[in-house]
Amino acid sequence: MKKHLSLLLALALLLSLAACSGGTNPTATVTPTEAPSAEPTEAPASGPVAEEVKGVTVPEFAVTVNGVSVTQVEMAAYPIYSVQATSVNSSGTESTKTYIGFAISDVLAAAGLAEQYVWLEVTATDGYAVTFEGDVIYADTTLLAVTRDGSAFSNGPWFAPCADGTTGNYLQDMASILVNTTAGAPEIEIDTPDVPDNAGEPDEMKLPEILDRTDKVEFAPYSFLVNGVEVTNDTLAGLSIYKISATTVNNAGESSTADYTGYKLADVLEACGVTGAVTVKAIANDGYESEIAAELIDSEYTLVAIEKDKELGEEGTIWLAPCSETSSKSFCKLVVEITAE
Repeated sequence: MKKHLSLLLALALLLSLAACSGGTNPTATVTPTEAPSAEPTEAPASGPVAEEVKGVTVPEFAVTVNGVSVTQVEMAAYPIYSVQATSVNSSGTESTKTYIGFAISDVLAAAGLAEQYVWLEVTATDGYAVTFEGDVIYADTTLLAVTRDGSAFSNGPWFAPCADGTTGNYLQDMASILVNTTAGAPEIEIDTPDVPDNAGEPDEMKLPEILDRTDKVEFAPYSFLVNGVEVTNDTLAGLSIYKISATTVNNAGESSTADYTGYKLADVLEACGVTGAVTVKAIANDGYESEIAAELIDSEYTLVAIEKDKELGEEGTIWLAPCSETSSKSFCKLVVEITAE
């Protein structure tokens, strides 16, 4: 009896153990945990980004940098970048353009300028200039651009500070760059050829030739303001059209010649009902104002130019061109309004 009881107890114990094991491996219970974080990623850029590009054909150009000439030859050793820039002009119109070219910091290096510069001024062939201070000088998105939206420059590269949102701070036909370690223009010595001691002013100043192109030129639609009133092709219909080839010298001592075609300023003012003006200002699309000398207002050589070298003004702007002047700074570009009093 005891033997049977022992057997029964042993059998019951075996059955109990089998029930606990269930005959299979139990499924593990996993407590949900927070998913491991991914590798940190950089935040999206808040402004334009410079991307290096290959296979770009660079046209010939020459820009003076603190008096040193930099050409496409010197820049061949440096990378080329593409940057998309968005800017707004004075009328509130936004435009986005893609510039391809060299970082200004590399242009400075190519000129042998190794110091840390805090002031920069870029001047176009017609004297228009823009000035910057600070980080924009060394930003890789600040370019000497050889193409814009796939088209190469005509007379000189673009200066494209692509992080800047003001259209007027972009400059075409770049001629010279000045940089300084302090605010203000540096003193640059420019080599000039020796001239005889008896060389002086010519006996008679040679003025450029004025060519009447009234029956040979028809302008595409244009629009600008005179004392706040819109002027269009219809406003100036019937006025004589003139072309003057003007040679000017920029602040780097370089000369250039351009053909300006348009109307005499005096004729434009009269057509707009303005007589006896003693002051005339040109207002650029970025708000910059430039006043021409009083004696140039009635001069037959002072043109409101619709075209320069047979091309319309950038973004519909015009030129105020006192073609009897030889200083490029006397010429006004990107003009959207003329005020006369």
